[in-house]
Amino acid sequence: MPESIARPALTPVRGALGLSVAMGMGRFFYTPALPLMVAALYWSSAPGAWIATLNYVGYFIGTLVIAQGWVEPNRFVYRLSLIVSTVGLAAVALTPNLIWQGGIRTIAGIASGLIFVCVTQRIPANSRKPRDGGISYGGVGFGILVSGAIVLAAGSIADWRQLWLICAAVSAIFSVLAWTWPIPARIPHHTPAEAAEPTTTDESTDTPTPFEANRRRAMALLSTGYFFQGGGYIIIGTYLVVLAGPVFGATAAASTWLIAGIATAASPLTWSAVAARIGTVKALTLCYCLQVFGALLAVFGSTPFVLIIAAALFGFTFIGVVMMTIGIGTQMGVTNASAKLTSWYSIGQIVGPAIVAAALSEHIAVAFIASAIALAIAMALTLVGVVTGNVDR
Repeated sequence: MPESIARPALTPVRGALGLSVAMGMGRFFYTPALPLMVAALYWSSAPGAWIATLNYVGYFIGTLVIAQGWVEPNRFVYRLSLIVSTVGLAAVALTPNLIWQGGIRTIAGIASGLIFVCVTQRIPANSRKPRDGGISYGGVGFGILVSGAIVLAAGSIADWRQLWLICAAVSAIFSVLAWTWPIPARIPHHTPAEAAEPTTTDESTDTPTPFEANRRRAMALLSTGYFFQGGGYIIIGTYLVVLAGPVFGATAAASTWLIAGIATAASPLTWSAVAARIGTVKALTLCYCLQVFGALLAVFGSTPFVLIIAAALFGFTFIGVVMMTIGIGTQMGVTNASAKLTSWYSIGQIVGPAIVAAALSEHIAVAFIASAIALAIAMALTLVGVVTGNVDR
């Protein structure tokens, strides 16, 4: 469908499907599929952790090249990344060779990062109603929901290779529907917002003004907090299904991922409403508290009920934290706040699974305690950053 005649009412849905391809399937299908791969290939926890880490390295590269201006988040990059992400899902099925698996997942991570930036950076411009942004962000949860549903429905009759091929087929369909997400063929080097940005340095001395110095300190605190958030949340996202395996069984453990997907899909619109009612900072604090509680709850996940609650809390909180933290960074008036914060978030995602692989691969429950500590640190640093930056609460 030509972009000029695409229905505007469906624009948020196209953004949602783009994020479903990038995040829900391109990045997170690995989570419900991992227990079946571990069982079939006789892996320990370490190979899965290192492959996950390489995927996060790729995601960091994808966001970094845009943040540094080396690659434009334009139409060509977006559409090429949809193709690469989908082909990458199918390529996982070719061989269990660990070098191949790591390389493919790294490339898939790059594609995911590029799609994420291409979609989220255009959400404000493509939103006609306040809820449109929430619908687009909800695509992450919808993709997670689809990932869990594929493994839950087909995991008992299909092997791990066939599951990846099924996911690739679904991703291809979603990519066709997301193809016409409105995004320019070329991105201007200087936007009106950047041109209108006030000068925040003392021209006579070429040093930052007190306001700019204070804002930099606040952004440093916010970025460090976001680093801990990335590391803490991804431990839950990667190993929740592994923790659920002995309770549900390898295939049925995907039901926890299904619950997480449902909660994630509902999260953006819910937290937008909560923030509008009680303020972004209070809403973010509440969101963090629920996230820490969910991580600790998973440690005691000896029953299906407890694990389902932990999965729901994970899904319900992580996108909420992303939306609101980036909103605070933007409110501080920091240029490219989203890209800068996402880079720190990506580094945290690399470090989290790497620590588990190096030291905690045989103690997954302990890894969840480490996750809760990291998330608590993230909350504290974020709130201090908010106070330092004098953010409107």
